[in-house]
Amino acid sequence: MMTHIIDIQNLKFNYVLNQTILDIEELKISEGEKVFLFGPSGLGKSTLLNIIAGVLKANNGDVKILGQNFNQITQGKRDKIRGENIGYIFQNFNLIPYLNIRDNITLPCRINPDRSHNVDYFFQADEIIESLGLTEHVLKNVTDLSIGQQQRVAAARALIGNPKLVIADEPTSSLDEKNTEEFMQLLIRECDKRKFTLLFVSHDSRLKQYFSRSLSLSEINKA
Repeated sequence: MMTHIIDIQNLKFNYVLNQTILDIEELKISEGEKVFLFGPSGLGKSTLLNIIAGVLKANNGDVKILGQNFNQITQGKRDKIRGENIGYIFQNFNLIPYLNIRDNITLPCRINPDRSHNVDYFFQADEIIESLGLTEHVLKNVTDLSIGQQQRVAAARALIGNPKLVIADEPTSSLDEKNTEEFMQLLIRECDKRKFTLLFVSHDSRLKQYFSRSLSLSEINKA
């Protein structure tokens, strides 16, 4: 039986009354899928990701994430699920400038001890650091890294602790073509190795080549 990591039905969301931003009849993403969601700015991509991550709550509909209906549980419960099971790669990295690479990467496991699931996350951090080509920079502060290196650190932080779902919000928007290609190859390789579900959002439709399934937000969002 196929397990849906994301199972959304009849989602509606608005910040202001009578100004619907999202109206999605159905969105299903299966365990282990690599899905590319694309569309221009202003269509609500980041809002949808925040709903899936449990930061925002939909006004209507069912938002089942990792088997839990986020529209029927408390904010605290959503926060716990996100902290333990969801990795998030931000567009602007959101790294802690006064911490070195290893401390930035291991931060989610130190904040949420259950995230590591009996994994030695310091050992795992070194493994991810090596696989992303960051070993020689491990003790540097992130402010001493290039933009491409910072994005790899942000990815490593999202992957620590074996999350079941990784969400990437325009993670290549600050990268040039060479760094974008390198980052995408590394991310997909880690996805294949670690078997997490990947939801990757971007306005750049050229990136769809890296994914097993592509969705246009303008086609699934009726708002």
